Amino acid sequence: MHPKPKILISRCFFEPVRYDGGIISDPFVDKLKNYIEPITFCPEVVLGLGIPRPRILIVKIKATERLIQPETGRDLTEDMIKVCESALTEFKEVDGFLLKAKSPSCGVKSTKLYQNDKVIGKTSGFFARLVEKNFPHLPLEDEGRLKDFKIRDHFLIRIFAFAELRELLQDPSPSKLVSFHTRYKYLLMSYNQSILKKLGQIVASPNSFQEKLLLYKEYFYKAFQRKTNVQRHINTLQHIFGHLSKGLTLKEKRHFLELLKKFEKGLVELITLLELLKSWAIRFEKDYLLFQSYFEPYPRELLLDI
Repeated sequence: MHPKPKILISRCFFEPVRYDGGIISDPFVDKLKNYIEPITFCPEVVLGLGIPRPRILIVKIKATERLIQPETGRDLTEDMIKVCESALTEFKEVDGFLLKAKSPSCGVKSTKLYQNDKVIGKTSGFFARLVEKNFPHLPLEDEGRLKDFKIRDHFLIRIFAFAELRELLQDPSPSKLVSFHTRYKYLLMSYNQSILKKLGQIVASPNSFQEKLLLYKEYFYKAFQRKTNVQRHINTLQHIFGHLSKGLTLKEKRHFLELLKKFEKGLVELITLLELLKSWAIRFEKDYLLFQSYFEPYPRELLLDI
């Protein structure tokens, strides 16, 4: 059972608070709502701009980017920054951020940047920038970017792993830390083998338990900073296969190695290999492997096409 990640999410996915009084419906976000604990926020509403409201734009003026409301001529930059900075001090123990694409407050590298009434490029909204600055270790995406499977997969792996870590840190014990680290061994291996080794050293170190927890949290977040890739998955799959191969027939071994080559070429999905290895782990009663989060780092239902 996966814990529900605490996600700070744009309020317009839940309520009609957009500048035009509308509400946003996105198939993936609508599905994700059932699996998270949402914390909704709209900086424009908190700023008091009203619903509906004149649109606001990010405009490049000289060397700076300003938040301008063309209809009124207001420069809202400083007020928006104050509202966002104040709000971010209130959001404790969140596991990630999912914001509205293209929004001048919330877009993640997807907001139009204007100069002299012309679009000259893309930038991030003012709230998204402050999130990135204040929470560099947490996943930050907008719904537009999550249409890319690799970005979505990386986002989901991180928010569910961080939610499980947060649960551990709420009621920690040395045995629970060892169990958690054991459970995440192969998922960590598929992301960053050197940090996996570092985390193992932290767990085994003679430091005080509180020191261990702080260091473990720091490096666990770091492990997932960059997306994984096919080669790191292949290395991890081979490690798991090594625990199972003794009981397999020659044909089964060949079948797995052929699938591995197909996976490397993009002809087979990762889930095919994971299910095969899991079925062998069940057959040989390898509870250590069946305990691994790598087999299902987030609810499988979120893998389905949207």
